[in-house]
Amino acid sequence: MLAPRLAVRVPLVAHITRAASFPPKTGSSSKPPIESDPVDPVLFNQLRQRIIERHTSSVELDDHHLQLANTHIFNIKRGLDKRNVDLIRKSWTELHQTNHLHILTREVVEQIARLATASLPSQKSRVQEGDSDRRSFVEQVALAAAPHSTDALNACLLAYLKSKDTRAVFELYEKFKRILETLPPPAASDLTHTTDDIAILASGTIPGRANTTLAVIAAYAMEDSFQGALTEFMNTDVKKLQRYTTEEFLQAVCGDPTLRNKVKIFIERIDLAKSVARPTSISKHIHNLADSPNSPHLENAYTSIIEAMTGPDAYIAADPKFITPMKPVAMTELIWASFLTAFLRRDRKDLAAKVWDDVTRFGVLPGIFTWNMVLDTYGSRGASQDVIGTWGTMAARGLQPDGYSYRALISALFAEKQFEEALQWFRKFQTEVQPTCTAEQATTVYSAVLHGLLHTGRENAATALSLFQQMEEVGPKPNLVSYNTMISYHGRIGDFKGMAAIMAKMGAAGVAGDVFTFSTILSALLKVGRTDAPEMVLGLMRKQGLQPTVVIYTSIIDSQIRQRTVGHLKAGLRLLDEMEKDPNVIPNEITYTAILAGLYRGNWLPLDEAEIYMKDILARMKRKRIQLKSTGYNILIKACLASEQGLETGLGFYQEMCRNKIPRDDTWYIVLAGLIGRGEWQVAQEIVNEMLASGHKPNNKIQRLVNTIRGH
Repeated sequence: MLAPRLAVRVPLVAHITRAASFPPKTGSSSKPPIESDPVDPVLFNQLRQRIIERHTSSVELDDHHLQLANTHIFNIKRGLDKRNVDLIRKSWTELHQTNHLHILTREVVEQIARLATASLPSQKSRVQEGDSDRRSFVEQVALAAAPHSTDALNACLLAYLKSKDTRAVFELYEKFKRILETLPPPAASDLTHTTDDIAILASGTIPGRANTTLAVIAAYAMEDSFQGALTEFMNTDVKKLQRYTTEEFLQAVCGDPTLRNKVKIFIERIDLAKSVARPTSISKHIHNLADSPNSPHLENAYTSIIEAMTGPDAYIAADPKFITPMKPVAMTELIWASFLTAFLRRDRKDLAAKVWDDVTRFGVLPGIFTWNMVLDTYGSRGASQDVIGTWGTMAARGLQPDGYSYRALISALFAEKQFEEALQWFRKFQTEVQPTCTAEQATTVYSAVLHGLLHTGRENAATALSLFQQMEEVGPKPNLVSYNTMISYHGRIGDFKGMAAIMAKMGAAGVAGDVFTFSTILSALLKVGRTDAPEMVLGLMRKQGLQPTVVIYTSIIDSQIRQRTVGHLKAGLRLLDEMEKDPNVIPNEITYTAILAGLYRGNWLPLDEAEIYMKDILARMKRKRIQLKSTGYNILIKACLASEQGLETGLGFYQEMCRNKIPRDDTWYIVLAGLIGRGEWQVAQEIVNEMLASGHKPNNKIQRLVNTIRGH
């Protein structure tokens, strides 16, 4: 079975935990160390270099203090080997008092934290009667590890919850929040035009952060304070509490069924509130739910929100103007409109009518934004008569259509090949609306007309080119969408002179191209066999003054791989070559994962060729010392198992995760669901046996898959 081997970095902790002996350091007149064990000179030199590089104190260290610090490192190693928390605590305290904790690697801190928290008592009386210094030490190491992993912190919180010490939970969590305030914000990156896989990879957070939040929610539930839990959760960066994470937490912390049920209700309610507080995100979620016509999740989501807005315990307002201290979160027009259009896409006009009734009942007045979304929805479904009917309803209610309304109507008519009607409405827009609407709205209408004309046959191309010239000379000025529409047209007909002319006009107008622009040009060049296409595109980008970034490179590479041809794949790899040569745009895990997943997505590449390319990418990653993380692995496994020829490769990535001790609940689910989908029942049973033998306790979602596998 093919099992890819990935590069693994060896951290400083490896030197500490695997050192067999520490020869004495000679030529030193320093005082006896805390433990009289000798010190390895190699480790001493590494430690000294680490102190020189990372020490933040203004006091210069001499050899004596270096020797003491090195000795503390050795004693910590001994404590870890012997599982002696007191020995570790002694050296930790000394390093803390001398401001030298920063010399410990992240891996060492996490090892100490795991050992320390494993010894926490679970009964309140024992915690109170135990050594307060020991408890302080455990919290200290847990907080030190927390910026990278909250496992130890969560263990502390869990112990306090089991002992019903809610005050300790709140105090420790406040300390954690203060640490979070000192951390640099995550680097912002432009993820426009990126795929879902790339966006997922780019959205890393501190592992275990959700469990930390769940612990605080549980503490508030113990105190019967829903508002406290809601306020705390709304102030976190945790966007959503996954069901499997919640189920595992409830099983671990809540032995009392009554308390478990209360915590579960708290979690469900505040998770819903957090979703509503992120209108753009929940709008996308609603849109995705509408794509599953037989699923009840869309109706259930709407019902849950309506219930949260009614009754004595209501905590969501129907509109921002109705927000109160008890209802700190509000629905927005975007969310209402998203539900309305989702039901229309489902052909459930009865439920869409209910949304209208609820909007009226709650005193919310839908604006032109909602009506435009309805027009767009009907237009995207090719229902031009419904578009016209909605237009008439708007007029009957005294609503004045804006530029976006006209864009939706005109686009729908072009899609139905009603060219004359579309142009008639365009002329009506020019005379009645354009003089008073914004330039942005006018440009969107003109761009819609350009797109419609250029996609309805060459006989309309002359009209489109004339309109584009009018936009340049008279206005409204073309925007990026307008230029991309023209570039796409010239690319389709192989008119490279026309593409170059549009690019020149973009440069003169100060409009920079985006991923779509350059992906379109690259695909057009590849279509006519230009082997230098990647270099030409990079040259065009630089000529425009656009310095390619890692995000731009990765997005273009991903778009090329998704074309599923060897030519586009090779073009993507040529761009990867350019990245690897440029120290300013070094490819990252996201870049390599996009390529690896693309090799197996869609069964377009023969297995032997896919393996050759895969080995090349893995070798590149090894040279760059880049490792896959759990999210990257999951994307690859899912893509491989969905491919007819990707079984062995997908299982190889899974085995790699097992060797690196990475698998999580989502990994088990992806693997088992993928195997069931392929009908690989015997392999699935073997994976189940491995999972259970590892001591992993499957959540309800995975257990259902396990039951399906065992029942086959």
